[in-house]
Amino acid sequence: MRRSLFALVMLLALAGATRSDEASKSRGPVASPSTPQSPVSPSPQESRIQSQVYVGEQAPGFELDGSEGRPVRLAHLKGYWVLLVFADRRADLTPLKEIEPDLRRLGVKPYGICADKAHVLKSHAQREQLPVVLLSDITGEISQLYGLYDTRMRQVLPGFVLIDRQGVVRTALLGQQLPFDEMMALVRSSVTGS
Repeated sequence: MRRSLFALVMLLALAGATRSDEASKSRGPVASPSTPQSPVSPSPQESRIQSQVYVGEQAPGFELDGSEGRPVRLAHLKGYWVLLVFADRRADLTPLKEIEPDLRRLGVKPYGICADKAHVLKSHAQREQLPVVLLSDITGEISQLYGLYDTRMRQVLPGFVLIDRQGVVRTALLGQQLPFDEMMALVRSSVTGS
């Protein structure tokens, strides 16, 4: 049953990504009706995400400042299962503390990634007593690398990526927010194979 649920979620995520990609290709340039277009100026285009991660491929490497006061480099986490949870606001990452004990028992290291500065994330983690390291992606480059940054809105999109001990993406849900208990079920299924 869990494998079926997992397969269904992955198919829905892939179908949604395919539909949004096809829709953005068919739209073409968008111009405001109130502003005349000059022949020399390019018409404004709707921004869309250029990158994306795929299950079965190596996770893109990165180094980000963390809430513990030191940078975190993905390459240094090989040998561990790693869960990257993306959100636009630090408050959206606070519920990670509810599933952190279960993740730890599975041997999964969780990291929250958002657009706030490292010192703000450090204060938030201390105030909320978060046992999870929060990572600062203020430029949005890493979120965009993982297919989770909307350049037009300048915000990190919700999603998560589970990376195995060899650095390979095992589960990815991009652009959708999933309740943390359902995320935990998918992670458990991927790690234990049941």
